[in-house]
Amino acid sequence: MTSFHSKHYPSSKNKLVVGQEFAMQYYAAFNVIIMIFVLLSIVSGGATLNLLWTVLIAEAVALGIGNLLGQSSLQRTFAEIFFVGEHFSLISVGEILDKPKNHAFPLRLANPFLDPDQDKITFHFNDQVITLRRKDWEEFDLIVDYLYSRTF
Repeated sequence: MTSFHSKHYPSSKNKLVVGQEFAMQYYAAFNVIIMIFVLLSIVSGGATLNLLWTVLIAEAVALGIGNLLGQSSLQRTFAEIFFVGEHFSLISVGEILDKPKNHAFPLRLANPFLDPDQDKITFHFNDQVITLRRKDWEEFDLIVDYLYSRTF
């Protein structure tokens, strides 16, 4: 069995910590929107108690949506790929933190395609078309070699 880890491989097994790391970008985006709204309200003379309640509710909604998007991102971000014989498996960050499902998929059905710039490879895994980027995987060239050498 040969295994490769991406830069997204979790450094902690604590699902809450890793989930917050993935949700941070969404929190930041929502807070920028809220702060622009607050600034525009204050400039237009609307600095009242209603503004405070609106901001509190907006922050709560932003945290909730940010958490949902962060958890979704955990499931979509692949952290490990491993090869066993004529099969391979991709494991997401969410699967590493929970229980890995380890679905093996035949290499002959992967049908890999290396981008002309050689910075990403696209292939089939289960019912999905997956793209791995060189910037996310240190051993990108070895992964490409494994995908191509076993498919024919």
